[in-house]
Amino acid sequence: MKKLKMFVLVSLAVMVLAACNKSAEPQTGSKNNSELSLEEVYQKALDRQNELKSVTAIVKMDQVTSYGSGEEAIEIKSKSDMTMDMMTEPLSIYMEGTMGMGEPEAEEEAMIDMKMYMTKEGTYMQDSLQNQWTKLPSEDFEAIIGQTASQVNTAEQLGKMKEFISDFKFEQTDSAFVLTLDTSSEKFNEYLLEQLNLNEMLGVTEEAQQILQDTKFEKVDYEIMIDKETFDINEMVTNVSFNMSIEGNTINTVSNTAITFNNFNGVDEISIPQEVIDTAIEIEY
Repeated sequence: MKKLKMFVLVSLAVMVLAACNKSAEPQTGSKNNSELSLEEVYQKALDRQNELKSVTAIVKMDQVTSYGSGEEAIEIKSKSDMTMDMMTEPLSIYMEGTMGMGEPEAEEEAMIDMKMYMTKEGTYMQDSLQNQWTKLPSEDFEAIIGQTASQVNTAEQLGKMKEFISDFKFEQTDSAFVLTLDTSSEKFNEYLLEQLNLNEMLGVTEEAQQILQDTKFEKVDYEIMIDKETFDINEMVTNVSFNMSIEGNTINTVSNTAITFNNFNGVDEISIPQEVIDTAIEIEY
């Protein structure tokens, strides 16, 4: 029995090492092929992301949330198209774009233009409905900027996914390495729940924590495009489907997010205009 267990463990280790050290499969028509292994590309990409001081990201998201059944079934569509500048030292973000949510009976989403600054001076937001700058409570700053920065922090995203490196499909085009992950495993489900970090956000109740525990990810697809020359992450696509159980009702959400990165180390400064600070109305909860 001990020999059998040892054989299984050694076999698993060999398969993992083989996956990590295998060079990328060329996609059809690819000519500029690299012999770098998945593990080598992963490490080079991670090192490059840790060097970045600033980046611009274009974030496009489409989401459909549905609950109920029969005549009582409700489906809500939402989408956003945002451009985000981010600096790491000091951590600061400026974003602008459109966000919208469709009413159940509406054919199209009602789109809202919005702008937001997030710096050590606070979080300021403006939307086209009110056309007024507002300042969010200072105690919410760490939670908001942390969640927003995490979405486009490629070094953090890569670092957290290291334990799943052997599960990635590894391909290459003439200009990029393509890492693809398609999973719905229990292990990855637990990983995603941990990344939500709801317990660290302000105002989370025990009821909200229970909802988190009852969340089940049905499907998660990742596609990461890494530049062959610079090892910058040029694009990250995520498709997620998950269910939440609330008071005995199941709510299903399907979310598709595409993030493209550019302007690496090209953001010089993010500062809040004095006019915004002077005219903003402070929100109190």
